Amino acid sequence: MVIDFSYEKEKIKYTSGYIFKGKNYRCSHIKFKTLYKNPAPGTEMVELYNYQPKGEVRASSLILHGLGSRNIKFLLWLGPHLASAGVNTTVLILPGNYTRVEDKSVSGRSFLYPKLELMFQFWEHGVVDVLSSIDLLEDAGLWKENSLLMGYCLGGMISTIISALDDRIQHTLFMTTGGHIPKILHESPATAFARKLFEKEGLDWDGLEDKDLLYRIYKEQLPLITEIDLDDIFSSDKIHPLFKIDPLTYAHFIDKKKATFIDALFDGTLPLESRKELYQLMEGANRKILPISHVNWLPFSYFIAKYMLHKLNISDRMAKKALLKKERIENPLEK
Repeated sequence: MVIDFSYEKEKIKYTSGYIFKGKNYRCSHIKFKTLYKNPAPGTEMVELYNYQPKGEVRASSLILHGLGSRNIKFLLWLGPHLASAGVNTTVLILPGNYTRVEDKSVSGRSFLYPKLELMFQFWEHGVVDVLSSIDLLEDAGLWKENSLLMGYCLGGMISTIISALDDRIQHTLFMTTGGHIPKILHESPATAFARKLFEKEGLDWDGLEDKDLLYRIYKEQLPLITEIDLDDIFSSDKIHPLFKIDPLTYAHFIDKKKATFIDALFDGTLPLESRKELYQLMEGANRKILPISHVNWLPFSYFIAKYMLHKLNISDRMAKKALLKKERIENPLEK
């Protein structure tokens, strides 16, 4: 199977409207038709929540959420606070999640639904939406050279591919993420639905239900991925198709000086080996192991926002103070 992250660049036509504002920022809901050539019905419109500083834009950040919907409301907290510190902050809703769920599905399922054709479709779509969103922000003068991509869980996996493909990102922050898709399919609590599907007799799951075979193939072929050029990976028949959407395949292409890997000591969602193997291929990147679980840090996004400012070289007192302020939301339709 061939993976295709390419798209035809064009001047993006979009709609944008302020949905609320604070003292130091405005939040606009931006929508545009995806440039991905084969979107699933219901996922055709890209959705961005863009928090723009009212004053000088000192840096840019793009945030990619995790699987499903519940984590998004916590990540949206980052927007007004970082924008108040001068960082134009964009939260992208990935296809198949939250308000972009495809017809007859549920939030987050299709990225790990055990059919190769469907998985390829959503990983391709997610990557194209991220790259084209950066195009849009760049055209609007909102994507600065001083920039940071933050990806949580699924967002971190996609960030691995994005950071390998695109040099417009100054720093990437991987938050509680991993690789090795066979282990995620067969060991993660988040993919219990896939294992239930495997139990249905007479259905073809592209061999993804054969845990032992998949693990053996990965063990044999993992050394090969560092020997294949990036362009050749997309069409190579020397590796299992899952490698083409697996963060493990792209991690070694990333400039380690531009990456921070935050691991959760008590992560019960992603298997330990999944996280360990991804970092091993990023060895040399900044790694922090925190006494957190996969999700319990989300209500305390302040600390991540503070670290993001640090990586963006914004350390003045006023910027840090902006993170502590409780933002009062105003209705933009009122005077």
